Amino acid sequence: MDAVLARELEWLSPKAIVLAGMRRGLEKESLRVQPDGHLAKTPHASAFGSALMHPYITTDYSESLLELITPATGSIAETLGFLDDLHRFIYAHLGDEELWVNSMPCILGDDDSIPLAQYGSSNIGRMKTLYRRGLGVRYGRRMQTIAGIHYNLSFPDSFWRAWQEQCGDTQALADFRSEKYFALVRNFQRQSWLLLYMLGASPAVCGSFLQGREHGLDSCGHGTLYLPQATSLRMSSLGYQNSVQSDLKVSYSGLNEYVRDLSHAIRTPCAPFEKIGLKDGSGEYQQISTNILQIENEYYGLVRPKRTTGRGERPTTALSRRGVEYVELRCVDLNPFNPIGIDDSSAHFLEVFALHCLLSESLPFTDAEYAALPINQQQVVERGRDPALRIDVQGESRLFVEQAERLLADLQALAPVLDDAHGTTAYTQAIAHEARKLHDPELTYSATIVRELKENNCSFFEFAQRTGHAHGEHFRDRPLLGERAEELAVAATVSHREQAAIEAADTSSFAEFLADWFRD
Repeated sequence: MDAVLARELEWLSPKAIVLAGMRRGLEKESLRVQPDGHLAKTPHASAFGSALMHPYITTDYSESLLELITPATGSIAETLGFLDDLHRFIYAHLGDEELWVNSMPCILGDDDSIPLAQYGSSNIGRMKTLYRRGLGVRYGRRMQTIAGIHYNLSFPDSFWRAWQEQCGDTQALADFRSEKYFALVRNFQRQSWLLLYMLGASPAVCGSFLQGREHGLDSCGHGTLYLPQATSLRMSSLGYQNSVQSDLKVSYSGLNEYVRDLSHAIRTPCAPFEKIGLKDGSGEYQQISTNILQIENEYYGLVRPKRTTGRGERPTTALSRRGVEYVELRCVDLNPFNPIGIDDSSAHFLEVFALHCLLSESLPFTDAEYAALPINQQQVVERGRDPALRIDVQGESRLFVEQAERLLADLQALAPVLDDAHGTTAYTQAIAHEARKLHDPELTYSATIVRELKENNCSFFEFAQRTGHAHGEHFRDRPLLGERAEELAVAATVSHREQAAIEAADTSSFAEFLADWFRD
Protein backbone atom coordinates (compact mmCIF):
# COMPACT_ATOMS: atom_id res chain seq x y z
CA MET A 1 0.00 0.00 0.00
CA ASP A 2 1.45 3.37 -0.95
CA ALA A 3 2.03 5.89 1.81
CA VAL A 4 -0.65 8.27 0.52
CA LEU A 5 -3.34 5.60 0.55
CA ALA A 6 -2.29 4.42 4.02
CA ARG A 7 -2.56 7.97 5.36
CA GLU A 8 -5.98 8.57 3.80
CA LEU A 9 -7.26 5.20 4.99
CA GLU A 10 -6.16 5.97 8.54
CA TRP A 11 -8.03 9.29 8.38
CA LEU A 12 -11.18 7.93 6.70
CA SER A 13 -11.73 4.67 8.60
CA PRO A 14 -13.17 6.22 11.81
CA LYS A 15 -15.40 8.61 9.87
CA ALA A 16 -16.62 6.30 7.07
CA ILE A 17 -20.13 7.72 7.47
CA VAL A 18 -19.11 10.68 5.27
CA LEU A 19 -19.33 8.23 2.32
CA ALA A 20 -22.93 7.26 3.06
CA GLY A 21 -24.33 9.61 0.41
CA MET A 22 -22.57 8.01 -2.57
CA ARG A 23 -24.71 7.93 -5.71
CA ARG A 24 -24.53 5.56 -8.63
CA GLY A 25 -26.40 4.96 -11.87
CA LEU A 26 -26.08 2.62 -14.85
CA GLU A 27 -26.27 2.99 -18.61
CA LYS A 28 -26.73 -0.42 -20.22
CA GLU A 29 -26.65 -1.00 -23.98
CA SER A 30 -28.22 -4.03 -25.66
CA LEU A 31 -28.88 -4.85 -29.30
CA ARG A 32 -32.42 -5.78 -30.24
CA VAL A 33 -32.43 -8.99 -32.27
CA GLN A 34 -34.94 -10.96 -34.29
CA PRO A 35 -36.03 -14.46 -33.21
CA ASP A 36 -33.37 -15.90 -35.55
CA GLY A 37 -30.64 -13.91 -33.79
CA HIS A 38 -30.05 -11.44 -36.59
CA LEU A 39 -30.11 -7.69 -35.97
CA ALA A 40 -33.61 -6.25 -35.63
CA LYS A 41 -34.32 -3.48 -38.18
CA THR A 42 -37.58 -2.30 -36.62
CA PRO A 43 -37.93 1.26 -35.31
CA HIS A 44 -37.60 2.10 -31.63
CA ALA A 45 -41.04 1.18 -30.27
CA SER A 46 -43.44 4.07 -29.62
CA ALA A 47 -44.30 2.46 -26.27
CA PHE A 48 -40.70 3.01 -25.17
CA GLY A 49 -41.16 6.75 -25.59
CA SER A 50 -39.09 9.31 -27.47
CA ALA A 51 -35.46 8.24 -27.76
CA LEU A 52 -34.60 11.94 -27.75
CA MET A 53 -36.39 12.85 -24.53
CA HIS A 54 -37.12 9.78 -22.39
CA PRO A 55 -35.00 9.89 -19.22
CA TYR A 56 -34.55 6.12 -18.92
CA ILE A 57 -35.06 4.47 -22.34
CA THR A 58 -33.21 5.62 -25.43
CA THR A 59 -30.90 4.35 -28.18
CA ASP A 60 -27.18 4.61 -28.68
CA TYR A 61 -25.51 4.40 -32.09
CA SER A 62 -28.05 2.31 -33.94
CA GLU A 63 -31.83 2.35 -33.87
CA SER A 64 -31.37 -1.29 -32.87
CA LEU A 65 -29.02 -0.52 -29.97
CA LEU A 66 -31.26 0.04 -26.97
CA GLU A 67 -29.86 1.99 -24.02
CA LEU A 68 -31.41 1.69 -20.57
CA ILE A 69 -30.51 4.39 -18.04
CA THR A 70 -31.17 4.29 -14.32
CA PRO A 71 -31.40 7.43 -12.21
CA ALA A 72 -28.67 8.05 -9.66
CA THR A 73 -29.66 6.27 -6.45
CA GLY A 74 -28.39 5.90 -2.91
CA SER A 75 -27.83 2.13 -3.03
CA ILE A 76 -26.59 -0.56 -5.38
CA ALA A 77 -29.70 -2.63 -4.69
CA GLU A 78 -31.97 0.23 -5.78
CA THR A 79 -29.96 0.83 -8.95
CA LEU A 80 -29.94 -2.83 -9.98
CA GLY A 81 -33.63 -3.11 -9.09
CA PHE A 82 -34.48 -0.17 -11.34
CA LEU A 83 -32.51 -1.73 -14.20
CA ASP A 84 -34.42 -4.98 -13.69
CA ASP A 85 -37.70 -3.05 -13.84
CA LEU A 86 -36.65 -1.40 -17.08
CA HIS A 87 -35.99 -4.81 -18.62
CA ARG A 88 -39.40 -6.08 -17.49
CA PHE A 89 -41.04 -3.03 -19.05
CA ILE A 90 -39.07 -3.36 -22.28
CA TYR A 91 -39.92 -7.03 -22.74
CA ALA A 92 -43.63 -6.24 -22.47
CA HIS A 93 -43.27 -4.22 -25.70
CA LEU A 94 -40.61 -6.17 -27.62
CA GLY A 95 -42.98 -8.52 -29.41
CA ASP A 96 -40.98 -11.53 -30.59
CA GLU A 97 -37.67 -9.67 -30.41
CA GLU A 98 -35.08 -10.18 -27.68
CA LEU A 99 -32.09 -8.35 -26.23
CA TRP A 100 -28.67 -9.67 -27.22
CA VAL A 101 -26.83 -10.62 -24.03
CA ASN A 102 -23.22 -10.22 -25.13
CA SER A 103 -21.07 -7.14 -25.65
CA MET A 104 -19.92 -8.38 -29.05
CA PRO A 105 -22.77 -8.24 -31.55
CA CYS A 106 -25.11 -10.71 -33.18
CA ILE A 107 -24.92 -11.73 -36.85
CA LEU A 108 -24.49 -8.55 -38.87
CA GLY A 109 -24.92 -7.79 -42.54
CA ASP A 110 -23.17 -5.05 -44.49
CA ASP A 111 -22.53 -1.71 -42.81
CA ASP A 112 -25.40 -0.08 -44.66
CA SER A 113 -27.83 -2.63 -43.21
CA ILE A 114 -27.20 -1.34 -39.67
CA PRO A 115 -29.83 1.39 -39.11
CA LEU A 116 -28.78 4.70 -37.59
CA ALA A 117 -30.64 5.89 -34.50
CA GLN A 118 -33.39 8.40 -35.31
CA TYR A 119 -34.33 11.28 -33.01
CA GLY A 120 -36.92 13.20 -35.00
CA SER A 121 -36.88 16.37 -37.10
CA SER A 122 -35.66 18.94 -34.56
CA ASN A 123 -32.20 20.40 -35.05
CA ILE A 124 -30.85 18.67 -31.95
CA GLY A 125 -32.42 15.39 -33.04
CA ARG A 126 -30.93 15.71 -36.54
CA MET A 127 -27.54 16.48 -35.02
CA LYS A 128 -27.64 13.34 -32.88
CA THR A 129 -28.37 11.21 -35.96
CA LEU A 130 -25.74 13.04 -38.01
CA TYR A 131 -23.13 12.42 -35.33
CA ARG A 132 -23.85 8.70 -35.63
CA ARG A 133 -23.67 8.85 -39.41
CA GLY A 134 -20.29 10.51 -38.98
CA LEU A 135 -19.10 7.70 -36.73
CA GLY A 136 -20.17 5.26 -39.43
CA VAL A 137 -18.29 6.94 -42.28
CA ARG A 138 -15.22 7.44 -40.09
CA TYR A 139 -14.89 4.07 -38.41
CA GLY A 140 -17.56 1.79 -39.86
CA ARG A 141 -20.98 1.00 -38.45
CA ARG A 142 -20.11 -2.46 -37.14
CA MET A 143 -17.82 -1.07 -34.48
CA GLN A 144 -20.76 0.93 -33.14
CA THR A 145 -22.88 -2.18 -32.50
CA ILE A 146 -20.68 -3.23 -29.58
CA ALA A 147 -22.48 -2.93 -26.24
CA GLY A 148 -21.38 -2.41 -22.66
CA ILE A 149 -22.27 -1.00 -19.28
CA HIS A 150 -21.25 2.45 -18.05
CA TYR A 151 -21.14 2.77 -14.28
CA ASN A 152 -21.67 6.35 -13.12
CA LEU A 153 -20.42 7.10 -9.61
CA SER A 154 -20.22 10.19 -7.40
CA PHE A 155 -19.09 10.85 -3.86
CA PRO A 156 -21.13 13.09 -1.51
CA ASP A 157 -20.41 16.66 -0.46
CA SER A 158 -20.02 15.45 3.14
CA PHE A 159 -17.01 13.43 2.03
CA TRP A 160 -15.53 16.21 -0.10
CA ARG A 161 -15.84 18.82 2.67
CA ALA A 162 -14.29 16.51 5.27
CA TRP A 163 -11.45 15.51 2.96
CA GLN A 164 -10.74 19.09 1.92
CA GLU A 165 -10.52 20.10 5.57
CA GLN A 166 -8.22 17.16 6.29
CA CYS A 167 -5.96 18.21 3.41
CA GLY A 168 -5.87 21.83 4.59
CA ASP A 169 -7.03 22.88 1.13
CA THR A 170 -8.55 26.37 0.80
CA GLN A 171 -9.69 26.48 -2.84
CA ALA A 172 -13.36 26.38 -3.82
CA LEU A 173 -14.96 23.01 -3.06
CA ALA A 174 -15.85 22.51 -6.74
CA ASP A 175 -12.20 22.98 -7.72
CA PHE A 176 -11.00 20.58 -5.02
CA ARG A 177 -13.57 18.01 -6.15
CA SER A 178 -12.52 18.31 -9.80
CA GLU A 179 -8.84 18.01 -8.90
CA LYS A 180 -9.44 14.81 -6.95
CA TYR A 181 -11.77 13.30 -9.58
CA PHE A 182 -8.99 13.73 -12.13
CA ALA A 183 -6.67 11.91 -9.73
CA LEU A 184 -9.23 9.07 -9.75
CA VAL A 185 -9.38 9.14 -13.56
CA ARG A 186 -5.59 8.84 -13.88
CA ASN A 187 -5.36 5.94 -11.44
CA PHE A 188 -8.33 4.22 -13.03
CA GLN A 189 -6.48 4.19 -16.33
CA ARG A 190 -3.30 2.97 -14.65
CA GLN A 191 -5.04 0.05 -12.95
CA SER A 192 -7.95 -0.81 -15.24
CA TRP A 193 -6.14 -3.95 -16.32
CA LEU A 194 -7.53 -5.59 -13.17
CA LEU A 195 -11.12 -4.82 -14.19
CA LEU A 196 -10.52 -6.09 -17.72
CA TYR A 197 -9.42 -9.40 -16.22
CA MET A 198 -12.09 -9.69 -13.53
CA LEU A 199 -15.12 -8.39 -15.47
CA GLY A 200 -14.14 -9.02 -19.09
CA ALA A 201 -16.75 -11.18 -20.81
CA SER A 202 -16.00 -10.99 -24.52
CA PRO A 203 -13.27 -13.52 -25.42
CA ALA A 204 -15.04 -14.55 -28.65
CA VAL A 205 -16.94 -12.98 -31.50
CA CYS A 206 -19.16 -14.00 -34.40
CA GLY A 207 -17.12 -14.15 -37.60
CA SER A 208 -19.58 -11.82 -39.35
CA PHE A 209 -18.37 -8.93 -37.19
CA LEU A 210 -14.85 -9.14 -38.61
CA GLN A 211 -15.72 -10.04 -42.18
CA GLY A 212 -13.20 -8.41 -44.51
CA ARG A 213 -10.93 -7.23 -41.67
CA GLU A 214 -7.50 -8.36 -40.53
CA HIS A 215 -7.90 -9.64 -36.99
CA GLY A 216 -5.31 -12.19 -35.82
CA LEU A 217 -7.91 -14.28 -33.95
CA ASP A 218 -8.10 -18.07 -33.90
CA SER A 219 -11.02 -20.15 -35.09
CA CYS A 220 -13.10 -21.82 -32.42
CA GLY A 221 -15.19 -23.58 -35.04
CA HIS A 222 -18.79 -22.95 -36.13
CA GLY A 223 -17.99 -19.47 -37.46
CA THR A 224 -16.60 -18.27 -34.11
CA LEU A 225 -13.34 -16.35 -33.70
CA TYR A 226 -11.58 -16.04 -30.36
CA LEU A 227 -8.30 -15.93 -28.46
CA PRO A 228 -7.82 -18.77 -25.93
CA GLN A 229 -6.73 -16.47 -23.08
CA ALA A 230 -8.61 -13.31 -24.04
CA THR A 231 -10.72 -11.40 -21.54
CA SER A 232 -12.42 -8.50 -23.35
CA LEU A 233 -12.15 -8.25 -27.12
CA ARG A 234 -14.64 -5.40 -26.81
CA MET A 235 -11.83 -3.31 -25.31
CA SER A 236 -9.20 -4.50 -27.83
CA SER A 237 -8.07 -2.89 -31.06
CA LEU A 238 -10.95 -4.79 -32.71
CA GLY A 239 -13.49 -2.81 -30.71
CA TYR A 240 -13.70 0.82 -29.66
CA GLN A 241 -10.34 1.87 -31.05
CA ASN A 242 -9.18 3.76 -34.13
CA SER A 243 -5.87 4.91 -35.57
CA VAL A 244 -6.74 8.62 -35.62
CA GLN A 245 -7.52 8.76 -31.91
CA SER A 246 -4.46 6.69 -31.04
CA ASP A 247 -2.41 9.74 -32.05
CA LEU A 248 -4.60 12.13 -30.02
CA LYS A 249 -3.13 12.93 -26.62
CA VAL A 250 -5.67 14.32 -24.17
CA SER A 251 -4.21 15.52 -20.90
CA TYR A 252 -5.63 14.23 -17.63
CA SER A 253 -3.50 16.54 -15.52
CA GLY A 254 -6.56 18.55 -14.58
CA LEU A 255 -9.87 19.98 -15.70
CA ASN A 256 -8.49 22.94 -17.66
CA GLU A 257 -6.02 20.82 -19.61
CA TYR A 258 -8.63 18.16 -20.36
CA VAL A 259 -11.16 20.70 -21.66
CA ARG A 260 -8.43 22.49 -23.63
CA ASP A 261 -7.33 19.31 -25.45
CA LEU A 262 -10.85 18.09 -26.24
CA SER A 263 -11.82 21.56 -27.50
CA HIS A 264 -8.70 21.65 -29.66
CA ALA A 265 -9.57 18.27 -31.20
CA ILE A 266 -13.11 19.43 -31.95
CA ARG A 267 -11.74 22.49 -33.81
CA THR A 268 -8.73 20.94 -35.58
CA PRO A 269 -9.11 19.62 -39.15
CA CYS A 270 -8.18 16.00 -39.81
CA ALA A 271 -6.96 15.05 -43.29
CA PRO A 272 -8.61 11.59 -43.48
CA PHE A 273 -11.96 13.06 -42.45
CA GLU A 274 -11.56 16.01 -44.82
CA LYS A 275 -11.06 13.43 -47.57
CA ILE A 276 -14.40 11.84 -46.67
CA GLY A 277 -16.03 15.24 -46.98
CA LEU A 278 -18.54 17.14 -44.88
CA LYS A 279 -21.35 16.26 -47.31
CA ASP A 280 -21.96 13.34 -49.62
CA GLY A 281 -22.40 13.43 -53.37
CA SER A 282 -26.03 14.49 -53.08
CA GLY A 283 -25.21 17.42 -50.81
CA GLU A 284 -26.41 15.78 -47.58
CA TYR A 285 -24.38 16.13 -44.41
CA GLN A 286 -22.51 12.91 -43.60
CA GLN A 287 -20.58 14.14 -40.54
CA ILE A 288 -20.87 17.12 -38.21
CA SER A 289 -17.40 18.36 -39.13
CA THR A 290 -14.20 17.14 -40.73
CA ASN A 291 -12.21 17.76 -37.55
CA ILE A 292 -10.45 15.21 -35.33
CA LEU A 293 -13.57 14.91 -33.15
CA GLN A 294 -17.12 15.80 -34.15
CA ILE A 295 -18.15 16.23 -30.50
CA GLU A 296 -16.63 15.40 -27.11
CA ASN A 297 -18.26 11.97 -26.82
CA GLU A 298 -16.39 10.74 -29.88
CA TYR A 299 -13.26 10.54 -27.76
CA TYR A 300 -13.27 6.97 -26.49
CA GLY A 301 -11.88 6.18 -23.09
CA LEU A 302 -12.05 3.72 -20.22
CA VAL A 303 -13.32 6.47 -17.91
CA ARG A 304 -14.73 9.98 -18.31
CA PRO A 305 -15.07 12.90 -15.91
CA LYS A 306 -18.65 14.11 -16.30
CA ARG A 307 -21.04 16.94 -15.44
CA THR A 308 -24.79 16.91 -16.06
CA THR A 309 -25.50 19.22 -18.99
CA GLY A 310 -28.35 21.64 -19.46
CA ARG A 311 -30.42 21.62 -22.64
CA GLY A 312 -28.20 22.66 -25.53
CA GLU A 313 -25.09 22.75 -23.35
CA ARG A 314 -21.91 21.01 -24.52
CA PRO A 315 -20.14 18.62 -22.12
CA THR A 316 -16.90 20.64 -22.05
CA THR A 317 -18.85 23.83 -21.38
CA ALA A 318 -20.66 22.21 -18.45
CA LEU A 319 -17.35 20.94 -17.03
CA SER A 320 -15.72 24.35 -17.38
CA ARG A 321 -18.61 26.14 -15.71
CA ARG A 322 -19.36 23.82 -12.80
CA GLY A 323 -16.55 21.28 -12.51
CA VAL A 324 -16.64 17.48 -12.37
CA GLU A 325 -19.78 16.02 -10.83
CA TYR A 326 -19.21 12.29 -11.26
CA VAL A 327 -17.12 9.74 -13.15
CA GLU A 328 -18.32 7.36 -15.84
CA LEU A 329 -16.57 3.97 -15.67
CA ARG A 330 -16.80 2.57 -19.20
CA CYS A 331 -14.80 -0.66 -19.37
CA VAL A 332 -17.46 -3.09 -18.09
CA ASP A 333 -18.60 -5.82 -20.50
CA LEU A 334 -22.14 -7.15 -20.43
CA ASN A 335 -22.23 -10.19 -18.18
CA PRO A 336 -24.20 -12.75 -20.24
CA PHE A 337 -24.76 -14.91 -17.16
CA ASN A 338 -26.87 -12.27 -15.45
CA PRO A 339 -30.23 -11.24 -16.98
CA ILE A 340 -29.62 -7.50 -16.49
CA GLY A 341 -25.97 -7.70 -17.60
CA ILE A 342 -24.28 -6.93 -14.27
CA ASP A 343 -24.40 -8.53 -10.85
CA ASP A 344 -24.27 -7.27 -7.31
CA SER A 345 -20.68 -8.43 -6.69
CA SER A 346 -19.35 -6.58 -9.74
CA ALA A 347 -21.05 -3.36 -8.67
CA HIS A 348 -19.59 -3.49 -5.16
CA PHE A 349 -16.17 -4.38 -6.55
CA LEU A 350 -16.25 -1.38 -8.91
CA GLU A 351 -17.02 1.01 -6.08
CA VAL A 352 -14.14 -0.21 -3.91
CA PHE A 353 -11.87 -0.01 -6.95
CA ALA A 354 -12.98 3.57 -7.66
CA LEU A 355 -12.41 4.65 -4.06
CA HIS A 356 -8.94 3.12 -4.21
CA CYS A 357 -8.21 5.13 -7.35
CA LEU A 358 -9.43 8.28 -5.61
CA LEU A 359 -7.43 7.94 -2.40
CA SER A 360 -4.13 6.61 -3.80
CA GLU A 361 -1.22 8.77 -4.90
CA SER A 362 -1.88 10.01 -8.42
CA LEU A 363 0.90 11.95 -10.08
CA PRO A 364 0.39 13.32 -13.62
CA PHE A 365 1.26 10.89 -16.40
CA THR A 366 4.76 10.92 -17.81
CA ASP A 367 4.99 10.53 -21.58
CA ALA A 368 6.33 6.99 -21.17
CA GLU A 369 3.58 5.98 -18.76
CA TYR A 370 0.88 7.46 -21.02
CA ALA A 371 2.28 5.50 -23.97
CA ALA A 372 2.28 2.27 -21.95
CA LEU A 373 -1.43 2.47 -21.03
CA PRO A 374 -2.87 1.15 -24.34
CA ILE A 375 -0.13 -1.49 -24.53
CA ASN A 376 -1.06 -2.86 -21.11
CA GLN A 377 -4.73 -2.77 -22.09
CA GLN A 378 -4.14 -4.71 -25.29
CA GLN A 379 -2.00 -7.28 -23.48
CA VAL A 380 -4.67 -7.97 -20.86
CA VAL A 381 -7.62 -8.12 -23.26
CA GLU A 382 -5.75 -10.55 -25.51
CA ARG A 383 -3.78 -12.63 -22.97
CA GLY A 384 -5.21 -11.76 -19.56
CA ARG A 385 -5.54 -15.37 -18.40
CA ASP A 386 -1.97 -16.30 -19.35
CA PRO A 387 -0.14 -16.93 -16.02
CA ALA A 388 3.10 -15.70 -17.60
CA LEU A 389 1.63 -12.33 -18.65
CA ARG A 390 3.67 -9.28 -17.72
CA ILE A 391 2.57 -5.64 -17.73
CA ASP A 392 4.40 -2.34 -17.56
CA VAL A 393 4.18 -0.60 -14.17
CA GLN A 394 6.02 2.74 -14.03
CA GLY A 395 8.56 1.55 -16.56
CA GLU A 396 9.12 -1.86 -14.98
CA SER A 397 7.97 -5.20 -16.41
CA ARG A 398 6.04 -7.05 -13.72
CA LEU A 399 4.07 -10.29 -13.58
CA PHE A 400 0.39 -9.52 -13.93
CA VAL A 401 -0.55 -11.96 -11.16
CA GLU A 402 1.87 -10.45 -8.65
CA GLN A 403 0.77 -6.90 -9.41
CA ALA A 404 -2.89 -7.94 -9.15
CA GLU A 405 -2.21 -9.52 -5.73
CA ARG A 406 -0.81 -6.21 -4.46
CA LEU A 407 -3.79 -4.28 -5.75
CA LEU A 408 -6.30 -6.76 -4.34
CA ALA A 409 -4.63 -6.54 -0.93
CA ASP A 410 -5.24 -2.77 -1.00
CA LEU A 411 -8.86 -3.31 -2.00
CA GLN A 412 -9.35 -5.80 0.83
CA ALA A 413 -8.08 -3.18 3.30
CA LEU A 414 -10.34 -0.49 1.85
CA ALA A 415 -13.59 -2.47 1.53
CA PRO A 416 -14.49 -2.32 5.26
CA VAL A 417 -14.68 1.47 5.03
CA LEU A 418 -17.48 1.22 2.47
CA ASP A 419 -19.09 -1.57 4.49
CA ASP A 420 -19.17 0.72 7.53
CA ALA A 421 -20.53 3.62 5.49
CA HIS A 422 -23.42 1.57 4.12
CA GLY A 423 -24.13 -0.81 7.00
CA THR A 424 -23.25 -3.96 5.07
CA THR A 425 -20.57 -6.56 4.49
CA ALA A 426 -21.19 -6.71 0.73
CA TYR A 427 -18.07 -4.77 -0.22
CA THR A 428 -15.72 -7.09 1.65
CA GLN A 429 -17.57 -10.11 0.27
CA ALA A 430 -17.26 -8.75 -3.28
CA ILE A 431 -13.49 -8.34 -3.02
CA ALA A 432 -13.16 -11.89 -1.69
CA HIS A 433 -15.40 -13.20 -4.47
CA GLU A 434 -13.48 -11.46 -7.25
CA ALA A 435 -10.08 -12.29 -5.73
CA ARG A 436 -10.74 -16.00 -6.21
CA LYS A 437 -10.62 -15.42 -9.97
CA LEU A 438 -6.99 -14.35 -9.85
CA HIS A 439 -5.52 -17.78 -9.03
CA ASP A 440 -8.31 -19.72 -10.74
CA PRO A 441 -8.82 -18.08 -14.15
CA GLU A 442 -11.49 -20.66 -14.97
CA LEU A 443 -13.80 -18.69 -12.65
CA THR A 444 -13.66 -15.59 -14.88
CA TYR A 445 -16.56 -14.78 -17.18
CA SER A 446 -14.26 -14.97 -20.19
CA ALA A 447 -13.03 -18.48 -19.36
CA THR A 448 -16.57 -19.63 -18.63
CA ILE A 449 -17.73 -18.48 -22.06
CA VAL A 450 -14.88 -20.28 -23.84
CA ARG A 451 -15.59 -23.43 -21.81
CA GLU A 452 -19.30 -23.24 -22.74
CA LEU A 453 -18.42 -23.01 -26.45
CA LYS A 454 -16.11 -26.00 -26.33
CA GLU A 455 -18.06 -28.27 -24.01
CA ASN A 456 -21.31 -27.71 -25.89
CA ASN A 457 -19.60 -27.75 -29.31
CA CYS A 458 -21.49 -24.60 -30.21
CA SER A 459 -20.80 -21.22 -31.78
CA PHE A 460 -20.63 -17.89 -30.04
CA PHE A 461 -23.88 -17.06 -31.84
CA GLU A 462 -25.62 -20.19 -30.54
CA PHE A 463 -24.39 -19.59 -26.99
CA ALA A 464 -25.62 -15.99 -26.99
CA GLN A 465 -28.95 -16.87 -28.61
CA ARG A 466 -29.65 -19.68 -26.15
CA THR A 467 -28.73 -17.50 -23.19
CA GLY A 468 -30.82 -14.64 -24.57
CA HIS A 469 -33.87 -16.89 -24.88
CA ALA A 470 -33.54 -17.87 -21.21
CA HIS A 471 -33.17 -14.24 -20.10
CA GLY A 472 -36.15 -13.25 -22.22
CA GLU A 473 -38.32 -15.85 -20.51
CA HIS A 474 -37.02 -14.61 -17.14
CA PHE A 475 -38.41 -11.14 -17.82
CA ARG A 476 -41.57 -12.15 -19.68
CA ASP A 477 -42.52 -14.39 -16.76
CA ARG A 478 -42.32 -11.33 -14.48
CA PRO A 479 -44.18 -8.53 -16.28
CA LEU A 480 -43.81 -5.12 -14.65
CA LEU A 481 -46.95 -4.03 -12.83
CA GLY A 482 -47.93 -1.31 -10.40
CA GLU A 483 -46.49 2.15 -9.86
CA ARG A 484 -43.20 1.64 -11.72
CA ALA A 485 -44.98 0.37 -14.82
CA GLU A 486 -47.30 3.38 -14.71
CA GLU A 487 -44.35 5.71 -14.15
CA LEU A 488 -42.57 4.42 -17.24
CA ALA A 489 -45.70 4.54 -19.37
CA VAL A 490 -46.33 8.15 -18.34
CA ALA A 491 -42.70 9.03 -19.01
CA ALA A 492 -43.07 7.63 -22.53
CA THR A 493 -46.16 9.76 -23.21
CA VAL A 494 -44.54 12.89 -21.80
CA SER A 495 -41.36 12.31 -23.80
CA HIS A 496 -43.31 12.22 -27.08
CA ARG A 497 -44.97 15.54 -26.16
CA GLU A 498 -41.61 17.08 -25.28
CA GLN A 499 -40.08 16.01 -28.57
CA ALA A 500 -43.00 17.49 -30.49
CA ALA A 501 -42.61 20.77 -28.58
CA ILE A 502 -38.91 20.97 -29.40
CA GLU A 503 -39.59 20.30 -33.07
CA ALA A 504 -42.29 23.00 -33.15
CA ALA A 505 -40.02 25.55 -31.45
CA ASP A 506 -37.12 25.31 -33.92
CA THR A 507 -36.70 28.50 -35.93
CA SER A 508 -33.14 28.33 -37.23
CA SER A 509 -31.83 26.24 -40.11
CA PHE A 510 -29.80 23.17 -39.39
CA ALA A 511 -26.62 24.83 -40.67
CA GLU A 512 -27.23 27.79 -38.33
CA PHE A 513 -27.84 25.39 -35.45
CA LEU A 514 -24.53 23.60 -36.02
CA ALA A 515 -22.65 26.91 -36.18
CA ASP A 516 -24.26 28.08 -32.91
CA TRP A 517 -23.49 24.80 -31.19
CA PHE A 518 -19.74 25.26 -31.57
CA ARG A 519 -19.68 29.03 -31.05
CA ASP A 520 -18.95 29.16 -27.31
